[in-house]
Amino acid sequence: MDKGLIQQKLDNTFLRRALKNFAAAYPVARAKAFEGMDFEELRVRISGFKEAGLEQLPALVEQFTASAEKAGARVHLCTTPDDANRTILEIIRSKNADFLVKSKAMTSEEIELNHYLERNGVSCLETDLGEWIIQLAGERPSHMVMPAIHKNKEEVAELFSRETGRECPPDIPSLVQTARDSLRSGFLTGQVGMSGANVAMADSGTLGIITNEGNGRLVTTLPRTHIALVGVEKIVPSLTEALDIIEILPKNATGQKITSYVSFIKGPTGDEGRELHIVLLDNGRLRLAADPAFREALKCVKCGACANVCPIYELVGGHVFGHIYVGGIGLVLTPFFHGFDKAEEILKLCIGCRKCNEVCAAKIDIEGLIVDLRDRIRKPFGQKFLFGTLMKNRKLFHAALRTAYLAQKPFQGEGGRIRHLPLVLNRETANRSLPPIAERPFRDLVETGTGTGKSKGEKVLFYSGCLADFVYPEMCRDTVTSLEKLGYTVTFPQEQTCCGIPARYSGEMEVARDMARINTDVLLKEEADYVVTICPTCTMSLKHDFGKLLADDPVYAEKARRLAAKTFNFSELAARKAETGDWRLGTGKVPQTVTYHDACHLKRGCGVHEEPRKVLQELAGVEIAEMTDCDKCCGFGGSYSIKYPEISQEVLKNKLENIAATGAKTVAVDCPGCKLQIEGGLEAAGSPVKVEHSATLVARRIG
Repeated sequence: MDKGLIQQKLDNTFLRRALKNFAAAYPVARAKAFEGMDFEELRVRISGFKEAGLEQLPALVEQFTASAEKAGARVHLCTTPDDANRTILEIIRSKNADFLVKSKAMTSEEIELNHYLERNGVSCLETDLGEWIIQLAGERPSHMVMPAIHKNKEEVAELFSRETGRECPPDIPSLVQTARDSLRSGFLTGQVGMSGANVAMADSGTLGIITNEGNGRLVTTLPRTHIALVGVEKIVPSLTEALDIIEILPKNATGQKITSYVSFIKGPTGDEGRELHIVLLDNGRLRLAADPAFREALKCVKCGACANVCPIYELVGGHVFGHIYVGGIGLVLTPFFHGFDKAEEILKLCIGCRKCNEVCAAKIDIEGLIVDLRDRIRKPFGQKFLFGTLMKNRKLFHAALRTAYLAQKPFQGEGGRIRHLPLVLNRETANRSLPPIAERPFRDLVETGTGTGKSKGEKVLFYSGCLADFVYPEMCRDTVTSLEKLGYTVTFPQEQTCCGIPARYSGEMEVARDMARINTDVLLKEEADYVVTICPTCTMSLKHDFGKLLADDPVYAEKARRLAAKTFNFSELAARKAETGDWRLGTGKVPQTVTYHDACHLKRGCGVHEEPRKVLQELAGVEIAEMTDCDKCCGFGGSYSIKYPEISQEVLKNKLENIAATGAKTVAVDCPGCKLQIEGGLEAAGSPVKVEHSATLVARRIG
């Protein structure tokens, strides 16, 4: 990815303000739009019928074609973008036309229709206000629903002035009126009209179109010939399914209860001289629908919500975070619609916070698909050695970390923290400090008996994760202390190694599978009631990813299921004791008020949200001052903060602002990575606010 382009977007004051304001307003509007409705039930229903539709997509295409043609439409199934472009050009030429008026259609962007037609003597007029602005600017949309969100009124006024030949003031009502005046003649003189469709019904051959501007109805009714360009995945069995999509789209896309216009269009039976041509676009969709690993991407209803909540999109916009289709789902669709060469760099831009999964109208595992697709892209030189040789070999990996302890000393400042690394690595610490690798990792302390107690309760295997083991051994010690005070017997399996998530997130799936097998064997070797982690990413790996990675191996798939059933995050297991009251508070001093940061993989990867708060309040004895966007990513993302430090630091700034606004003197976290990121930012900023893991706060309090 062009670092210069990223920095350019980060430096664009208007873009940053516009996207940040929308990101703040959207959740409020969306929540209001869904008031009184069960969003989860609705999206589960949509996911179900979309999945079923993909399994029989060729049959749905045939049924829709027959129904639409019976109603008087002409249906053209086009395999490639070239086929679709040629077909549309032939329809236009058959009418002796050279002017096309268009309503919004992302599929036309996908096949680059405008450029093709203009090269062949047909002029196109985009009549959606945002699309017209983009057309005048010679750009592509930066959002699927709000294509010109990156443009300010001054830029639009300049574009309109150039187009109209008269000075247009940067006044929004005036600009809207200018657009109406300029576009009106196009509606009246357009020889052929074109639209997309939000949904297509197989049983009746009907198209469903929802818009906020009247241009959609003008384009589809005033010209005697209407061309609808529709991706085949938009076909659903009937009106019943279509109404669910129409129900969810405006609410999830822009926080509106309903759009201004909902139109249903069928073939023009009995209307002499009027034609409806439906161009069904394949462009790899039928092949993708037959791929069980990735077909769920086609369940997308194109609401754009994944971009609306994405912390990376909020900073850099769609011209960086996407190709033609933007946002999380855009990253997934790009390799299938436009090739892996267009997707290699943008697939790396996802930070893995899973916020997109939380709001997806069709319940697509967007983040999971992005991670799986990284397996198919070219890897940087040396990466295979790093993961396949170094990290997979536990002794070699741990020896390297011990060596790093000595190598870091010249770069440690006052207090032992690292403020400056050599050469290019200095970018990573430019605006924060890093904790040093510990002189003795936790595994060494356990060997000498430090940090273990005498409890005789249920047996827990403690899986620390690499960061906590080698950077925060005291956090591991506090975890053991807390668990033992809560009545558990704790053992630390020395043969445990990295959970494999760095390899998996870098596209090294075979290495990740090997590490899943190693850890599964280690953690099932001795009988235990629970496996407890203090890193949510490790929790997610052990509970969910191992099963996915080892699904094709019957023996290890069963082992992964057994491991998943007994794996818990610390706060998740500790919350059970809070519920029973089977504990007593000591007199240890802990902060009276803390604010809590939800780790992305804990809340959205493991579904653990209320339990940490219960632990903090009832076991650690603190009050919680909730921060704004408590579950928004802190910008760490593991190696993401090293690969894209500019983006990581900007995400962190938002988090630090929200922390400061609470007035709390301590931030409680349940993730060592979040502690590293937030603590480093606070220390670099000179803030006295401390960051503590929940296990540490509990250890200080329970008697």
